Amino acid sequence: MTRILAFDTSLSSPGVALIEIKRNKPRIIAVSHVKTDSKQSHALRTQIVYAWAVAFIHEHGAKFDEIVREDFQGRSSVQNHPVFAAWSAIDRALAEFNLNFTEKPISQSKVKRLVVGKGKAEKDEVEAAVRRLTGYTGEFATDDESDAAAVALAWAIENGLIKRCV
Repeated sequence: MTRILAFDTSLSSPGVALIEIKRNKPRIIAVSHVKTDSKQSHALRTQIVYAWAVAFIHEHGAKFDEIVREDFQGRSSVQNHPVFAAWSAIDRALAEFNLNFTEKPISQSKVKRLVVGKGKAEKDEVEAAVRRLTGYTGEFATDDESDAAAVALAWAIENGLIKRCV
């Protein structure tokens, strides 16, 4: 069995998914997100993201085989700063449990290509592919939750733990 914790990181609404893979079959164990208010300071918003990540990690036993996140390449510091501030908050949350990300982040287009079959897939296509791969029938409160699940699945596909079934 392999447990993959995956983050779709932003400062406005980061998502997380915990995927368990047994005998090449992925199953969503949990998804979550948190929304912050753009009227709040970046400092407060990163604290909110940090607290949310700590709570999720603690709730799920802090025992994961892989921890992955989606990459982000903004065009300016105005775009980069909030996302990297959220990355830092999640890095700090992981550090509380002596955990680190498994490897370098996976690009958005690679996640979509591996999970959906095309690098420019729309949000609804990503969600549909996540549901096909996992059999998940629950609700995704936001796209950030299904995107986080897609990040975990992309890592699993890339590393030969599951096959893409599109």
